Amino acid sequence: MTHHRSTAARRLGAVIAVVLMATAGPAVLPAGAAPTGSVPVAAIAGTADATAPLLKPGDTIWGLGRTGFLSWDAEDPNIQRWTRLSDGAVTTFPREATAFGSRDSDVVAVRGYDTVTLRDMAAGKELLSVPLRPNRYVGAVGSTVFTVASESGEGPLELHSPGANGPVRRTATGLPLGAAGQHVVAAAGGEALVRYTTGSGETLVRHLAVLDIASATVTSTHRTGTPGDYTDFALSAGYLAWTEAEGTATTVVVLDRSTRKVQRFKVAEARRLFIGLVGKWVTYSRPGGLQEYSADPANALTARSLTSTATRKLLDHTVSDIDAPGDAHGFLGGTAAGGEGLYRIAPGTDGVPVATRLAATGAPTQVTLLRHTVPATVDLDRTGGKLSMAWYLSRNNVDMTVTVRNTRTGESVTENVTQSTRDEDPQPMRFDWNGTLSWQGKPDFWTAASAGPYTWQITATPRNGIGPALKKSGTFTVTRKAGAHDYDSDGSPDILARDTTGVLWIQDVHHHPDWRETRQNPESRVGGGWQVYDRIEATGNLGGTASPDLVARDRDGVLWLYRGTGDGKAPFATRTRIGGGWNTYVHLAGGSDLTGDGRPDLVATDKSGRLWMYRGTGSASAPFATRRLIGSGGWGVYNQLTATGNIGGAAPGDLVARDKDGVLWLYLGKGDGTFAPRTRIGGGWGGYKELIGSGDVNKDGRPDLYVTFQEYGSPAAGLYRGTGAWRTPFRPLERVYNVQFGRTFNLFA
Repeated sequence: MTHHRSTAARRLGAVIAVVLMATAGPAVLPAGAAPTGSVPVAAIAGTADATAPLLKPGDTIWGLGRTGFLSWDAEDPNIQRWTRLSDGAVTTFPREATAFGSRDSDVVAVRGYDTVTLRDMAAGKELLSVPLRPNRYVGAVGSTVFTVASESGEGPLELHSPGANGPVRRTATGLPLGAAGQHVVAAAGGEALVRYTTGSGETLVRHLAVLDIASATVTSTHRTGTPGDYTDFALSAGYLAWTEAEGTATTVVVLDRSTRKVQRFKVAEARRLFIGLVGKWVTYSRPGGLQEYSADPANALTARSLTSTATRKLLDHTVSDIDAPGDAHGFLGGTAAGGEGLYRIAPGTDGVPVATRLAATGAPTQVTLLRHTVPATVDLDRTGGKLSMAWYLSRNNVDMTVTVRNTRTGESVTENVTQSTRDEDPQPMRFDWNGTLSWQGKPDFWTAASAGPYTWQITATPRNGIGPALKKSGTFTVTRKAGAHDYDSDGSPDILARDTTGVLWIQDVHHHPDWRETRQNPESRVGGGWQVYDRIEATGNLGGTASPDLVARDRDGVLWLYRGTGDGKAPFATRTRIGGGWNTYVHLAGGSDLTGDGRPDLVATDKSGRLWMYRGTGSASAPFATRRLIGSGGWGVYNQLTATGNIGGAAPGDLVARDKDGVLWLYLGKGDGTFAPRTRIGGGWGGYKELIGSGDVNKDGRPDLYVTFQEYGSPAAGLYRGTGAWRTPFRPLERVYNVQFGRTFNLFA
């Protein structure tokens, strides 16, 4: 074997300590005398101590002494280490050998192919080496090796101890002839606890024998348990304990060795228990509780008094247990405060057991966030309005919710999150956000996520009750391009309506991607005083900002520009005067890019039936170039003009016009500011009060047409989804749901 007290080991110990500062605070443990060589929990968790004992997550413990412990590497079990508690120095054993702890001591039994060697790790010397054929080693206690004559565990139990002239072999007395399956399972105060069986088949019986090592004599035997059931054992100077499985429960049996009095108590829903004896207390825990999906008191390591009814919780959970010298026991496990590691359980100054962490793995016991995949910025237009988010937790047996909140509007969505089934380790908790939020916090009303700053918050509550709920939050930014009617920057069109008192309202239209239907939310107030206008028209982005604008004509013929802000609560900035003389026009239609320059334009029909185009400039102070005549006459037959954007499948924007007979006509834009000859779409359109070029409602990349009408005496709305085919540009009418006006409107823009 080689002895390493390397700087690499020291650095790794320091790394473990630094990790702990970020993942777990110092444990608050009851006052008690820590065994010599123990490392206080606060020291490991709070300082980058280069001498902190090293224990990797997943390592198993095969021996625990007063000065160190033996561990097997989680990734390569052929790597076995003895770690000294005082300074973290590591001794690594040869890969071709197998190392086991010798019970009740700082001795390690190194088993080769044909020998077993005992090495005192505290003294740094070899005690003895015994020739031994494979599978006949049955344990070691202190400086004594136990062997049997056959590989089945039958035959005389032999003890090998150091002598002046080499190992001294003795044969144990007091075990029955035919004893099989012999194995040393515990030790205390110069005694070994030997498990064995007698009989076979239906007559098989399990026994325990207490053997005095000095005399190699069995001092007592005890019949225990049912063959085939898991049993754990513990031995101390005053007590002997074992477990007996009973269906889904386990009974802990404790024998007072001086009075012969037996105490029995049942632990429900625990098919398996780890037990230990610590002074006048017995400890027990169901292993694996950290990964359980339900809370159970048996998950915790509990100490129960053998002289009263008192109990104490020592650890939140356990992974495995190991004998410890003296009146103590060792457990791999953890607490929410102290984290995962190797703990020694020993009597405190008042005799009550206390837990002292000897080595930390750096892994937390309480649920922690390891990493997440939420991006700093997401363009919801590029992702189809969706965002997949994942949070990687230290464990996933949690009930988790995630809340996504728009910090500007306060609108949010909260969803339950479940573990992903993808082949990842650890498994992520994934939320596939469809880009919708609860509209203004009202149930059953939804809206698309608008551009701007967002927060996410997760709450993960352990289902097994171990540790507090994890709460973490972060931020990200949503970007998206606003459409012609998108006044709140959520990528979905909004409808503007003025009531009879002159108040302007905004109504959010939202196509829910999961339900595949379009809904319209109740109105939100924009402001009063809009009765001064006789025409209001959505125009798209005229003023050069990212948000759409509108123009309004007052009764004196002056046209005003209202630049969009992108804020649904205050969607328009202070108006800017464009110019007078606009009362010569009967109809205004804005929002289509007719010239191919990327800016929306405006068309207007005058009282003589001529059509004029105002090319958009992108300047808020002078949003239109000089008007241009693009239709010399005949446009007076129409009672509705609507700029729809590209519904015909080509790049330029288009126009639809309804005549007085209710026939709808399509004018395909050429891209030079003019239109191709009209194409008849169909009749029966006279029943609609308003035709609005809403833009792309359902996010399929094609603009749609929004219509309003009366149904059973009440206002209603519908949607003609664009097809992109100029001969049949619209699909059949679809209802728009949740249209709740609550007041009378006299204008849609």
